[in-house]
Amino acid sequence: MVNTLQNGIKTAREHMILITNRYPYLPGEQFLETEMKYMEQLFEKIDVVAVNGAGEQRPVSEKVQVHQLPGRPGGTKKYIHTFYSVTADPQGRRWLSRELPKARMFGSKGLMQVANWLSHAIRIRDEIQRKWLDDPNFDISNAVFYSYWLTPSAVALAMLKETHRDLFAVSRAHGGDVYDYRHSLPYLPFQERVISSLDSVRMISDDGKNYFNTKYPNANAHLLVNRLGTEKPGFTAAPSHDRILRMVSCSYVKPVKRLDLLVEALKQTSSPIHWTHIGDGEQREEIENKAKNELPEHVTIDFKGHWTQQQIFGFYQSQPVDLFVNVSESEGIPVTIMEAFSTSIPVIATDVGGVRELVDESNGFLIPSEVSSAELADDIERFAALPDEQKMKYRSNAFAKWEKEYDAKKNYTDFLKSVKKGSGS
Repeated sequence: MVNTLQNGIKTAREHMILITNRYPYLPGEQFLETEMKYMEQLFEKIDVVAVNGAGEQRPVSEKVQVHQLPGRPGGTKKYIHTFYSVTADPQGRRWLSRELPKARMFGSKGLMQVANWLSHAIRIRDEIQRKWLDDPNFDISNAVFYSYWLTPSAVALAMLKETHRDLFAVSRAHGGDVYDYRHSLPYLPFQERVISSLDSVRMISDDGKNYFNTKYPNANAHLLVNRLGTEKPGFTAAPSHDRILRMVSCSYVKPVKRLDLLVEALKQTSSPIHWTHIGDGEQREEIENKAKNELPEHVTIDFKGHWTQQQIFGFYQSQPVDLFVNVSESEGIPVTIMEAFSTSIPVIATDVGGVRELVDESNGFLIPSEVSSAELADDIERFAALPDEQKMKYRSNAFAKWEKEYDAKKNYTDFLKSVKKGSGS
């Protein structure tokens, strides 16, 4: 369907051009799989540009065409290519010039960061220009350009909007692409310029929106909150009935997730506990050995490694689960907590990022971000000691929270319909 004027009213856009980091290539961006189901229902044509895509690919529908971006040279040639691609490009030079004062605040690493981002953005920009905008049969008025992250792909769209005023471009913004202080070099280039340039930036949490509004009060950005969501699983997880607290955590095993803190807390408990961790990562061997060697006999563990969402829900359906625990030092707004709530599992979680928009005193314990292991142990013991009727109330409220605010069908349909209209709202 061509996007034309009918009786003076513009019809909806039918062509989605989605720019991802790796999706549909494994691993990562698994939560995009759910959003894609609704995208396929609402758009006639979908192109997915995987900026760093390679290797094993998830299956996609026949409606979806996948594009890989050409790679960049490695080794020393990478730095030569980065410098040359920026300085040889007129638009790149202009963008670099405006960003340099901020980049210099972070020394040589800041200069390399801005050059690297800009080099990536130019590569993405040029590929979009070549594949679509240079095609005489391409109808720009029928297309939505959607960057899944507020990273160089969003920079590329902002650059394209300078030369293609009628290009409609939006970006999501999650956590690591929003909060610069999370990074060892607390600098995410071009943020203010990009959020000012795009038709809208779709934040996944109120916390992220408030952060940008505070940091860039003069950006004149169109910031909207479009929450992520999970599918209704169609079952309710069962609680334990043998006085063993069965708790689950689900995350990558890396320092920011602070699973070592959880181990230290479990060492200080006295209640019988079975802890299941779902997820893999760089610290898995270290954390698993620490747990096996240091936890007391009344705490048993089971590290499952990487699981798909289907496997996670299969576990929640077949095994009793009393509590989900997340002690990350930073988050956007965790999909894993949404999944737990959708099956009526209460949560203990640290008050970081947008977690407080999910967890409160009605459905679990929201604990300080700088919680000590002793305090965390007390919170776990406190939950274990609750009367059964109080635990059931937490379970009921957990599902109610998911149903009201994190139902994928409602959230993704609303978001995709709004961008399909080709307006910023």
